[in-house]
Amino acid sequence: MKPLITAAAAITLLISCSNTNAVTTPTATAAATAAVDELQLPAVPPTLVTPADRAAYIVAHFWDNMDFADTIRSHDANFIEQTFANYASLFPLVDADTTLTPAAAALMKRAEADREAYNLLAETADKYLYDPNSPMLNEAAYIPFLRAITGSTFIDSALRARYEAQLADATKNLPGTIAANFTIALRDGSTTSLHRLCSGARAVLLMFYDPDCDNCAHLISQMKSDPALSAAVASGKVRILAVYPDGEADLFASGAGKIPTEWTDGMSPDGEIIESELYSIRATPTLYLLDGSAMVVIKDADAATAVATALDM
Repeated sequence: MKPLITAAAAITLLISCSNTNAVTTPTATAAATAAVDELQLPAVPPTLVTPADRAAYIVAHFWDNMDFADTIRSHDANFIEQTFANYASLFPLVDADTTLTPAAAALMKRAEADREAYNLLAETADKYLYDPNSPMLNEAAYIPFLRAITGSTFIDSALRARYEAQLADATKNLPGTIAANFTIALRDGSTTSLHRLCSGARAVLLMFYDPDCDNCAHLISQMKSDPALSAAVASGKVRILAVYPDGEADLFASGAGKIPTEWTDGMSPDGEIIESELYSIRATPTLYLLDGSAMVVIKDADAATAVATALDM
């Protein structure tokens, strides 16, 4: 479901201070509004004039007018999803630690008014922020929700293991941390390691791929045909490591020639990456951007963002 308040529209509303009494849905969305009920949004104090302060206030108070004991609304999947999509469109404007963490904790606490409503809200956060196919995928924003959910005794015991596993995965190899090291078996039979291959580089694009994956083939072709990226690889400014993580030697052998010769093509011997759960790889391809010290710059990145950032490093 698309947000009624897109991130761009939200920025416009936040920057515009001509009407500081309330933030409302743009009139252009009237047709969509007729189909799905809307939650009344909070009035923004006129003393808050900067976009950052206004965004932080709205995220903190977005759900103030929601009564989760009102099961007509709180059990309505369409209403909850549409409202959450509007809410999530604001996340790129705020700091996850200082603003979103307390906001997520407060929201999940409010949802404890009804168990079905709580579970629906948790599932919606999962769907919008953690599903690899979601256009609003935002693992950093999902972590505060996971911490709130797993830190509460309210969640169904049957569901707790699911969210605890997601939290463990989501907090692996976070930006600003050193990426977990692993052995890489190269096509010539030699072995090396992630950290060794990163050493001395400005930027390293680490792609976990599968030789039989059509999406992987498409991304490989797209990156190979990027002249700026190819020039950066040729000059040594950017290194690209393509790693097959599952460790099936026959499948890896069948993929010979699919990776450009200018890149490093290898596999995880015996599937160490998967067996030891070193990385969260929920779909292939999965792309990380690292620096020369193997520090994670971007985790599970979209290709355009990762490549543009790598070229700027």
